[in-house]
Amino acid sequence: MDDSNYQQHWLAQHQKLLRVSPLFVSAASIATGLVLWTTGTFNIETVGYTSIWFIAFIGAALVFAPVGALGAVCVTVAVDLDPFMVALVAASAEAVGELTGYLAGMGGKAIFDRNKFYLRFKNLFSRYASLTLLFGSAIPNPLFDVMGVAAGSILYPVKRFLLLVFIGKVVKFIWVGLGCYYGATQF
Repeated sequence: MDDSNYQQHWLAQHQKLLRVSPLFVSAASIATGLVLWTTGTFNIETVGYTSIWFIAFIGAALVFAPVGALGAVCVTVAVDLDPFMVALVAASAEAVGELTGYLAGMGGKAIFDRNKFYLRFKNLFSRYASLTLLFGSAIPNPLFDVMGVAAGSILYPVKRFLLLVFIGKVVKFIWVGLGCYYGATQF
């Protein structure tokens, strides 16, 4: 079984898990927040990095829904969390969360293959996918979900996808975090 057929087979076998996983992560996040809130320990020092991870993951996992982690990164850095650690935490969460778009593109590959425009786009994106993913993830833009779907549809290697997206997201969150940190400390 070649790589393309194996990936399609894996998606078919784990379709139920892929549908339930975002719901489970959301329910676990809400339950954790409620427990911390009812016990009175819900504050930025206790929840800081964990909350950043969940906010960034949910924001990236919701394909085409504008729930960004930029505001959360800005707030947590302004209240004295380490900007570089916040960038690493948020970048790791967003890189993993972007897999939802990647998997959507991988699952919809058969639909895309019938479109003439897609075949031209596929050839162009295949040549410049690494640069597109790296620079596309390094700047805040809502079109990155489309890039993740495109990467999944051309069956771009998932390890390379995660690495490039992680590096780009680290760059994005470092410059946003440092901007918010120095902006908050100067005024």
